[in-house]
Amino acid sequence: MSVFWQSVLAVFAAVGLYTVLHTLSELFCARMLRMHSAAELTLYGDGCDARSEQLIRAALRIRRQYLPDLSITFVELGNGQGQNVAKHLAARQNIMYLD
Repeated sequence: MSVFWQSVLAVFAAVGLYTVLHTLSELFCARMLRMHSAAELTLYGDGCDARSEQLIRAALRIRRQYLPDLSITFVELGNGQGQNVAKHLAARQNIMYLD
């Protein structure tokens, strides 16, 4: 086998080893965070804006996947004109809503 093909195989082996070790470390860190950590997230925005709904849904996804003890607080900065989606989501999803 030539030196070129040995180098190519060595690169593939190194990438494969790195991928396996990185995946294992990510799984271990995620598990340790779930078991031993709690966090607080404060979101600021207009409750009538669609971007605020997206922020809240992203925060809920993070809570569900990584940090079950995450406490989420939404602080209302808008003037309250229109349908306040953030207030309804906060009431249903155990999120503290501050006017």
